[in-house]
Amino acid sequence: MSASAILRGCATFGGVLWLAVSASANVSAAEAAKPTDTGKAAAASRHGISNANTRCDRRCLLDVLTTYTEALVDNDTSRLHASPDVRVTGNGELTKLGKGEVWGSVKRIAYRQALVDPMTGAAVFYGVLTNTPTREQEKWWFYTARLKIERRQIVELEEVSYPGTLGGTAAASLHLPDRLFDTEIPADERSSREELFATANKYFDAVSGLVNYRDVPWHPECQRIELGTFTVNSAFSPGSCGGEFQNPKMRWNVKNRRFYIADVGRGVVFAIGNFTTPPEWPDNNGSVVFEVFKVQDGLIRQIQAFFRGNGQLHSGWGEGPGS
Repeated sequence: MSASAILRGCATFGGVLWLAVSASANVSAAEAAKPTDTGKAAAASRHGISNANTRCDRRCLLDVLTTYTEALVDNDTSRLHASPDVRVTGNGELTKLGKGEVWGSVKRIAYRQALVDPMTGAAVFYGVLTNTPTREQEKWWFYTARLKIERRQIVELEEVSYPGTLGGTAAASLHLPDRLFDTEIPADERSSREELFATANKYFDAVSGLVNYRDVPWHPECQRIELGTFTVNSAFSPGSCGGEFQNPKMRWNVKNRRFYIADVGRGVVFAIGNFTTPPEWPDNNGSVVFEVFKVQDGLIRQIQAFFRGNGQLHSGWGEGPGS
């Protein structure tokens, strides 16, 4: 997530995000972009690629998300095809299917965005949830869910929910996701899967201070939106997507980087990173950040991030710090 938003989040919520990456803790741009001859299996595993997933195409994965979101609203998991060994986390803690923070409270989903990748079996949902209409006190949550599908069964579920705000933008104000992420781009403006993963990884390197922000391929239209708040080019934060890093406080060490979706036709890449607090900036909050990027002409055109604004130290997934 951008250092800007998290840094401001920490001021607002008592600290959110982190960063302190060492070379050994990082998935380098080269590693994310290209498997070695002797490490193709490991690279495929890191990117979630499995032959079993070829049985669930894009339509199939979208159907899974539809069934999942209906189950969430109905508080009924009986229609979900889950593996007997499904692993579930809610806000980084191990839990059971249907037992996450928002289950049993949600009455409708006001904002919906779906991202899928048949190559990895990943299905990701960004949403805004509410318990209204209800007789109870009105509540709203920013919500993300990452599912992994194998043989048409849910084998992994990672949920993150946050009932707060960032920069005063209420979850209730979000209605429709930016259709930019659904728009297919011309063939000559597309990047390969490897290039998409490498571009996202380079952004994480810039946040971590491992590369000069000027070396990141920014689009002139680049915007960054965190929990519905524009955190660049705005009164909230006047710097551009890259220019904000001129502020030395805009730093987190992005560890435990996980790459799940690369949609070549739409120029979309989705990844999760643990933004850990660097020792030199102890007030920078740390959190697990779900990031989706729009990449066109090899340039980052838009970034959207959901996360727990009051911090989340562990994801419950991956390896190393923040897992």
